[in-house]
Amino acid sequence: MDLLAIVAHPDDADIFCGGTLAKHADRGDDVTIVHMTRGEYGGLDATEAEIAEIREGEARRSGEVLGASTVDFLGFEDGRVTYSLENRMRVVDCIREHDPDVVFTHYREDMHPDHRATSRLVTDAYYMASLPLAETDHPACDPDNVYFFGKPTSEFEPTTFVDISGYESTKGDAIESHESQVEFLDEHGGIDSEFDNLVDGVLAENRTLGRRVGAEYAEGFAPLHETAVEYID
Repeated sequence: MDLLAIVAHPDDADIFCGGTLAKHADRGDDVTIVHMTRGEYGGLDATEAEIAEIREGEARRSGEVLGASTVDFLGFEDGRVTYSLENRMRVVDCIREHDPDVVFTHYREDMHPDHRATSRLVTDAYYMASLPLAETDHPACDPDNVYFFGKPTSEFEPTTFVDISGYESTKGDAIESHESQVEFLDEHGGIDSEFDNLVDGVLAENRTLGRRVGAEYAEGFAPLHETAVEYID
């Protein structure tokens, strides 16, 4: 099985679906992580270019920890991802290039505008990727499903759960690879105050999800097509 995670920023894949990606990579499945941006807004006391370089390096190291075969960047600007036909076709071509069985991305409702825009772009690109007359650099492909991840909210309710027990430490190590962000979120406070201890907070949520399905740790997703609920277990 080929898995493609398309995320807005470096560290999003690790936080939201890192355990699932690591589990599938360990099984021998092909795992690709594509970042819309290089995360240049996520830093302190540095230029955007400097932050982007740091965060790209961290993302590549975290991809190695998770066992990803490919870590890539689409070149969108952090904090400025917008919906347009041109941008949708860029994502269509990304999906076609990697020809995955399943795609992971952000849930449509999220506080971060880049997450919301990415979700809509990926959802619409998933549909268009199978249309032969929608021309891009790569041939049409037909992924089986999209799985959305997100923070617990009144609207996001996962219905597909992946038991990541045994992979929680790998997920934690991958998150820790984003050293600049662990420090930044600890200092940032405000809207990111839930990240006072990033790894502990993320794994606590995974323990909570695990209790819902009789596992020690789990990650939760909302599939676009409910008919494929068991596909990524």
